[in-house]
Amino acid sequence: MNRNSPWLLVGAFAPLAAHAATAFDRTVDADARGTVEVRNIAGSVEIQGWDKASVHVSGTVADNVERVDVRRDGNRVVVAVVMRENSQSRSSEGTKLTIEAPRASTLEVNTVSANIAARAVEGEQRLQSVSGTIDAEAFASDVNVSSVSGAVTVHGHGSVALVHARAISGDVRLTDVAGQVEAQAVSGSVEVVAKELDRVTLSSISGHVSLSGALGDHARADLTSTSGLLNMMFAGTAAAEYDLTTFSGAIEPCFGPPVPEPRNGPQRQHRFREGDSDARVRANSMSGSIRLCRK
Repeated sequence: MNRNSPWLLVGAFAPLAAHAATAFDRTVDADARGTVEVRNIAGSVEIQGWDKASVHVSGTVADNVERVDVRRDGNRVVVAVVMRENSQSRSSEGTKLTIEAPRASTLEVNTVSANIAARAVEGEQRLQSVSGTIDAEAFASDVNVSSVSGAVTVHGHGSVALVHARAISGDVRLTDVAGQVEAQAVSGSVEVVAKELDRVTLSSISGHVSLSGALGDHARADLTSTSGLLNMMFAGTAAAEYDLTTFSGAIEPCFGPPVPEPRNGPQRQHRFREGDSDARVRANSMSGSIRLCRK
């Protein structure tokens, strides 16, 4: 790189060098409870919550990028990576942005092959990537994350909220979540480690599905898989009404009455009630087994 090239881009629309990655640094004022929208094609996006009423964007910009727009529009701050016209490069070694935003911000992040990481942002989050991974931290606000071919991970803090996570060919892993959880995968596995749960819907076509946590008195849990194992581990008494069905797999409970032998064909069904609770648990697998235990 020419040593006389500028090191910092001080304008939102400053031109970028055409032959090398360029450093980027820009700060704009922001609403403490506003929305931060981020769009990037390739590389990575890391968002960190902080206690300032501003959004700070820094990082390196790939040579196939025309500019990085950073602008405020009312209570919304938009960070958009604009590719050069007719650019052929979509390498994962693209533009890497680190964004510091107010903790109470709402996040809207969309990428193609860029990874997404969000930390210490307590507002609602809507994070989507095509082939990148997503790693988010959840608090008491709703979180909706989805990736086509990347893994999805959400770390909660035991706060009640709605967490919706989806991956096509990647794994989904949610930890320390509570309240309402919805997670789906096609060829990947789904693993949920939770506090007390109200409503849980987990599914995978060919991957394993695992649920661990405590059932609320009125909880509803629904686990499905076509060919993967369904594994449940409930804390305490695990009081609930259970309906477990598999076409060609085994049913292996650690408590409750014995599993009845199938009457017609290989399908097995095990229905029973444990304890005094209005909670209901349903697990259904075509060729996978179902395991149920308590801790």
